[in-house]
Amino acid sequence: MLAGWYERCGPADEVISVGEIEKPLAGPGEVLVRVHASGINPSDYKRRANIKAGMEFPRIVPHSDGAGTVAALGPGVSNYRVGDRVWIFNAQWARPMGSAAEFVSLPSIQVRPLPNCVSYEEGACLGIPAMTAYHAVFRDGPVKGQTVYVPAATGRVGAYAIQFARWGGARVIASTGSRDRMDEIKALGADVVLERSSDLAQAIMDKTDDCGVDRIIEIDFGNRIGFNEQIVAEGGTIVSYGAATPGKAEITLSPRRARNMSVHFIFVYLLSDAQKQTTCDGILQAIRDKALRHRIAGSVPLMDLARAHREAEAQAGTGHMIVTL
Repeated sequence: MLAGWYERCGPADEVISVGEIEKPLAGPGEVLVRVHASGINPSDYKRRANIKAGMEFPRIVPHSDGAGTVAALGPGVSNYRVGDRVWIFNAQWARPMGSAAEFVSLPSIQVRPLPNCVSYEEGACLGIPAMTAYHAVFRDGPVKGQTVYVPAATGRVGAYAIQFARWGGARVIASTGSRDRMDEIKALGADVVLERSSDLAQAIMDKTDDCGVDRIIEIDFGNRIGFNEQIVAEGGTIVSYGAATPGKAEITLSPRRARNMSVHFIFVYLLSDAQKQTTCDGILQAIRDKALRHRIAGSVPLMDLARAHREAEAQAGTGHMIVTL
C-alpha cells in the first residue's frame, strides 16, 4: 500500500518519504479502514520536527485523524460492515501506524460512523480538534444558560468549541488579535467577539454585568492564568487543553478559592472509553442537528506529504490541512 513516513525527526522536506509498505491486517477487535482523507494536527508536525525527542518506533506513519471506508473486520467486530463510511481518531497515538496511508487497522472504539452529509475531508477534522472541543465544553455537563469564553477562537479546537457551546445553549464570548477575523468568528456562532487589548478583561466583565464567565476554553493556561482569574465567575471553570510556555502556572489561592473556581486539564488521547463514547456520540448528534461547520485550509495528495506538513505549519489558525488518498 502507499504510505508516508519518517525514520528520523527533522524538517518535513528532509525526513518525510512516500512509497510502498506492507498493508496491515485487521486483528481481533480491530477494523481495517481504507483511508480517503487524513487530517494533520499540530501534534503531528511538532512531533515530526522535534529532534530532541527520540523516535518511539523505527518508522512512524504520522497522523491521528482520518476518514474512509471499512475494508475488513477483525475477529469479534460485528458493528460495522465492509463499505461503511467512517471517521477515525488516535490512529498514531502510542503506535507507529497513523492515518497517512491507504489503510490503517484500529481498535473498533477508535472507528465511528461518518454520516453521508459529511465529506471524507470534513470527517478527517473530527478527531483531535472536535473531540477536544466537545469534551472541553461539556466535560461537566450541559452549558445551557451559561457564558462560555473562547480566547483562541480561530484555532482548530477554538472554532469547534464556539459551535458546540452555541449548540449547547450557551452564550459565547470570543476574542481575537485580528479585527479582520471578527466576522469569521461571528459566523461560527459567537454572540460577542472582542479584540484583544489592554482592557479586554474589563470588556468581558462589562459584557457579563460584572459576573464573569462560567467556562473558559483555554489553550495557553500558563501565560493566561492571571488574566483568567480576573474574568471567571463564581463557581466557574477553566478548562486547559494546551500549553505554550511557561511550563508552570501560579494560581492565586485567595480570594479565588472562596469563589469555588475549578481547573480541569484535558488530554484527548487519554479519555476513558466511556468519555470517548459520550464525546463521539455528541459530535454525531451535533452533525445531525446541522450545528457544525468544518474549516478546511487546503487539501494535498499523499504524494506531496512533505508539502502538506509545511503548509499545515504555516497556516495555523486558518483551518485544517487535509491529505487526500
